[in-house]
Amino acid sequence: MTGASDGNSRGTDISDSASDLTRMTDAGPEALAAYYDKWAESYDADLPKMGYDAPKRAAAIMVEHGVPFDAPVLDAGCGTGLTGLELSKAGYSDITGIDLSLESLQAAEAKGVYRHLKKRDMNQTLAFGDNGFAAVQCIGTLTYVREIKQLFSEFCRVVKRGGIVCFTQRTDLYDDAFIKAIQATIKAKKWEMISHSDPMPYLPNHEDFADKKHIFYDLYRVK
Repeated sequence: MTGASDGNSRGTDISDSASDLTRMTDAGPEALAAYYDKWAESYDADLPKMGYDAPKRAAAIMVEHGVPFDAPVLDAGCGTGLTGLELSKAGYSDITGIDLSLESLQAAEAKGVYRHLKKRDMNQTLAFGDNGFAAVQCIGTLTYVREIKQLFSEFCRVVKRGGIVCFTQRTDLYDDAFIKAIQATIKAKKWEMISHSDPMPYLPNHEDFADKKHIFYDLYRVK
């Protein structure tokens, strides 16, 4: 990958793929897979330069809320495995990762922290059995999911009763439709809210995000 020089990184040398991130918000599954396949090579180097700390924060949430370290955890939208790596560092040993990008999944596999890795489109059913996980985390991925209500229902299906669902969503995309999907899942008695964070930094060193786009961390308990 060549280093970006268009200023989108506040002077930090990130790849062209990283600079193009905002253009992918409305991309479909095929375009997303191609984009992240291309970015996989430099992804792990780019994200720290952009100030991305969501994987570490998410792993800390799992620990804080008592998810047992030997319990099965689903890392939904695992990418190159930065999220799974932080879960592993926190002490988790039974991690399953899913993602749309095969190149990203290969990078995740190389980290040696996942028990299973699967290619999955989260706009479709997740193809896991009921109640198989103690927790699911979905970090930095809901941007690209169109079937949000269906996905929330799927999370509640694959996580056992009393388990937790932790996800992030950009503040600019936490809109009425997104809130309605959350509320519909509550109304259906599938989960209950534990916490909704204040707006938190997302990519503070990326000019297109920085102070303009933050993320919320949401936590729900499956009923």
